[in-house]
Amino acid sequence: MRRDEQATSEDVSLRSATFTDMHRALRSLSAEHRVVLVHVYFRGMSVNRAAEVLGIPAAAVVSRTYYAMRALKDAVQACGAEA
Repeated sequence: MRRDEQATSEDVSLRSATFTDMHRALRSLSAEHRVVLVHVYFRGMSVNRAAEVLGIPAAAVVSRTYYAMRALKDAVQACGAEA
C-alpha cells in the first residue's frame, strides 16, 4: 500500500463517526476552519481553487485544512464521548 493510501488515525476516527456526531463536530469548528473543509473536502476543490474562491493564499488553505481536520477529529471524539 502506498503512503498516500494509508489511513491516518484522523481518517479512521472520522469514518467511524455517526452523522449526528459529525454534524455537531462541524458546527463546533470556527467559521475559518469549517469553510475550508467545505470547499476542499465536501466540494472537492483543489487547494488553489479554494484559495482563489476564499481570497487567501494557497498556503493558508493547506494550513487551515490541516488544523481544521485535527479540530474536527477532536470534536468528533468529544461528541462521541458525550453520547
